[in-house]
Amino acid sequence: MATASFNKDFVVTDRKSVQQLKSDFNNPHVVTVKVRDYKKDKVKGISLLRQRLSTLETC
Repeated sequence: MATASFNKDFVVTDRKSVQQLKSDFNNPHVVTVKVRDYKKDKVKGISLLRQRLSTLETC
């Protein structure tokens, strides 16, 4: 993985950028992840697969 060995120093000298970075570190964005119903997804997937396979020609 390319990012596993990533080691780089960054120097920020602009006062406005430093303040923005501090603000961003102190107030991280909240990420919400939707809960999936895997049983329902499985049933829908099988249904779509059957629909697709039923249109194929059989020998």
